[in-house]
This record gives sequence, C-alpha cells and structure tokens, in this order.
Amino acid sequence: MDEVIKILEEVKPGVDYRAEKNLFEGHILASLEIIMLVSALNDEFDIKITLPYIKPENFQSAETIYAMVQKVMEEE
Repeated sequence: MDEVIKILEEVKPGVDYRAEKNLFEGHILASLEIIMLVSALNDEFDIKITLPYIKPENFQSAETIYAMVQKVMEEE
C-alpha cells in the first residue's frame, strides 16, 4: 500500500491519499494522470494492467488502486 501512495504522490503531489476516497470522480486525477499512474504501477510491481481494469471504480482511492494491483498480481 505504501508503494501505491508513493507513486500517487509522484504522479500528483499535494493530495492526502490516505484519506481521499474520490480521486477519479472528484476530478483529483485526470485521464493523463491515470495513464501515468498505470504505467508507474506496471513498472513498480512488474505487472500489466490491461483495459478491463482501467475503470473508474478501480481508481477511487489508494485502497481501490492497491486492491486492483493485488488482483492483477494474482491473475498473472
């Protein structure tokens, strides 16, 4: 989880990612930042987040992002 928060802070600093629960729908993360985040997650965790995972509910909070990463890791 700490790795996900570190990546989020690199992609878009200045957000309390431990408390924020509406990153995507709250327009805290824009589309370009989601793309940057997916690329950084792929590199950090040596995974490939594919299109079926790139949906708003997976990017609402650090927790939902972490859960998505865990699911992708389990499936690989």
